[in-house]
Amino acid sequence: MRTAYRLLLHLYPHDFRVWFAAEMTTAFEARAGECRARGRAVFLRFAIAELIGLLKGAAAEKAARIAADPAVRARSVPDLRMMRPPGITREAYFARVCVNAWRNRG
Repeated sequence: MRTAYRLLLHLYPHDFRVWFAAEMTTAFEARAGECRARGRAVFLRFAIAELIGLLKGAAAEKAARIAADPAVRARSVPDLRMMRPPGITREAYFARVCVNAWRNRG
């Protein structure tokens, strides 16, 4: 179930996932644990409702992005893989990014 949830999260736009995927996954897993403890039928209803809600939410986000003004649509979270300061080698830049991510993971 967790794998299906994470796969369906990829239907959301990239910037939405960057901002909200971790929080959504944590909330889903906490609620899934509660429902699982209450029985198989409760968990099954929860799982179906969550997956349908995820599909609806992804469709709404995509529709909102398409309907938005082009100036707004172009705004998103920068892709760090595409941005590094001039004069810095790719290896040095990503080594630093990895070190910072490792330090801030907690």
